[in-house]
Amino acid sequence: MAEFILEANERQVDKQSQLSEIRDNSRVPGVVYGFSQKPLSIDVAYKELLDILNEAGTSNIITLKIGGKDFKVIVREYQQHPVTDKLTHVDFMAIDEKRELTTVVPLEFVGTSKAVREQGGMLNVKNDQVNVRCLPQNLPAKIEVDVALLAEMGQKLVISDLQVDEKVTILNNPNDPVITVIVPKKIKLAAPTSTEEGGEEGTEGAEGEAKEGAEGEAKEGAEGEAKEGADKPAEEKKA
Repeated sequence: MAEFILEANERQVDKQSQLSEIRDNSRVPGVVYGFSQKPLSIDVAYKELLDILNEAGTSNIITLKIGGKDFKVIVREYQQHPVTDKLTHVDFMAIDEKRELTTVVPLEFVGTSKAVREQGGMLNVKNDQVNVRCLPQNLPAKIEVDVALLAEMGQKLVISDLQVDEKVTILNNPNDPVITVIVPKKIKLAAPTSTEEGGEEGTEGAEGEAKEGAEGEAKEGAEGEAKEGADKPAEEKKA
């Protein structure tokens, strides 16, 4: 098991103005609590905490050094800014290495499913972490899930299919689904819209109106010429 060490400073006051000042100095406020440990306010370097979270996650034991004392802890929870995602607070839980602890361990999906590769299936993850109980030294950093076991459409893996050390107890319901292979929904072609149909009708209507207008103008022109022809002989006779 890899060893993770993090330096921390103890904080005496917890005013909002001081928390803002801590964050402005590239540090993250936090608290340590747990077995035989009264809540202790601390702050840690932002970059060091970020590196620890990226490497250790929330399921590895960390040695937290505070004022010359060492505390065995795990990251219980951390908070992030809703817009920037920057770390704003962290909670560490102190542990007793001789007592079992209960915590969350992430699942890591490995391998390739035959149902996905050859049948066009899609993996649908139902659970990406599990609750476990074990002694600190037996705590796994992650639990691998081999999706190569999913060879047919509709197949699934459940909690009881997960492979862990016998010293680790998974607390989730054994029948809870972890991952399954589903048939992706087919894309339906869009039906012709009423706008397109209306456009054709509108074109036909416009052509009909244009035709009627042309016929009307031709008729009026013919009547006008006939009238002029009828009036002209009458004028010549009078003269």
